[in-house]
Amino acid sequence: MKMKIGINTYSFLWNDTLENSVNILAEHGFKAIEFLVSPPQFYLNDYKPGMYSNINKILEQNGMEVLALNIPGLDINMASPFPEMRKMSIDLYKKLIDIGQELNAKIIVVVPGKRHPLLPPDFELIYGYARESVMRIMDYASNTDMTIGIETVPSIFLDKVKDVKRLVDDIGSPKAKVVYDVANVFMQEDPAEALKIVKDDLCLVHISDTKKTKWEHNVIGTGDVDFASIIKSLNDINYNGHIVLEIIDDKGIKGTLESMEELRKKGWNV
Repeated sequence: MKMKIGINTYSFLWNDTLENSVNILAEHGFKAIEFLVSPPQFYLNDYKPGMYSNINKILEQNGMEVLALNIPGLDINMASPFPEMRKMSIDLYKKLIDIGQELNAKIIVVVPGKRHPLLPPDFELIYGYARESVMRIMDYASNTDMTIGIETVPSIFLDKVKDVKRLVDDIGSPKAKVVYDVANVFMQEDPAEALKIVKDDLCLVHISDTKKTKWEHNVIGTGDVDFASIIKSLNDINYNGHIVLEIIDDKGIKGTLESMEELRKKGWNV
């Protein structure tokens, strides 16, 4: 089965403009984008309707689509004991949803919050805050066609795949799904096996390489992830959605192309 590939713009964030990033991906034939929504390419509080009309023109001219919008989730905290932080985080996601409507994005990627590692509040208290925050975001997006994709992240309090599935199940909406990040899951458990836990809840899969000793999102082939086992699991669960290369690398498109070639060597049909 030929895999549907999308590209996250992480590697372009500090090195190029938003428009140039899209043009570069278009020139190399990529058709699906996940935008990393962060300054200096995006300023959420500056958003006005029509601001991204030029981006939409480039996308349309090249037959491209926006798979997802993704805020760096470690900068904010929807599970904070501080109501002010929760409000700020929710408001940023509301802005993201507004931008998503203009760009016809399919998925809003959500990191459900963090729990302080040194003086952790009660787990269920923080879990309740996270659930309430995600529900408010879903309410705001209720009149759109966008899916809210809750991402697996190792440094938050929901650090196992089963915990993210619990949150999705508790929300109980067909619009609440899982964004499965292979490198993130690898830091906590076997990502090939854990895929089976959320096989019915997936809306997107992120891939990049990492070492077990240091959490990274590097070029495929430079770390410890067994991508042959990942593709086997994806085939076993009949996943037919997009695979997004979420490479954080200063090589820009070069690192992405190297990753594509390495995946082919490992048996991926991309």
